[in-house]
Amino acid sequence: MSAAIALRAPGREITILERSALASEIGATISLQPNASRILQSVWNVDSMTEARGIVDHGFRIFNTDGHMVNSVPLLNKHEYGGQRVMYHRQDLHSCLIRAATSKDRAGNPAIVRTSAKVVSCDHIKGSVTLESGEELHADLM
Repeated sequence: MSAAIALRAPGREITILERSALASEIGATISLQPNASRILQSVWNVDSMTEARGIVDHGFRIFNTDGHMVNSVPLLNKHEYGGQRVMYHRQDLHSCLIRAATSKDRAGNPAIVRTSAKVVSCDHIKGSVTLESGEELHADLM
């Protein structure tokens, strides 16, 4: 989804091939480091904090096997890192990114998501991928 958002531009057609039958993500927590959250919010203009209910991670601590803290890494200075480390539920972030990739309100054509499209081979010389169904897709960039 991130690649589709980054590559959107007038005249480009972007197709996302999703192996599963549903274009949704399952799982627990995922974090975006400050450089990624800065790109998401400032460059791509995706309001993941509101839409994906992100929570700013103010830092983390490292403990030894005896349970004593041996190090602490604060992440409070947004300006030092260019963004904040943000924690999301994986499904919330995935939904936010798919909306941004397929939105008609952004520059370029909305990305198309094809579900149940398992890629079984890729030929970088021909610029093609073959799906499990036998269908062969061609593109300038894969």
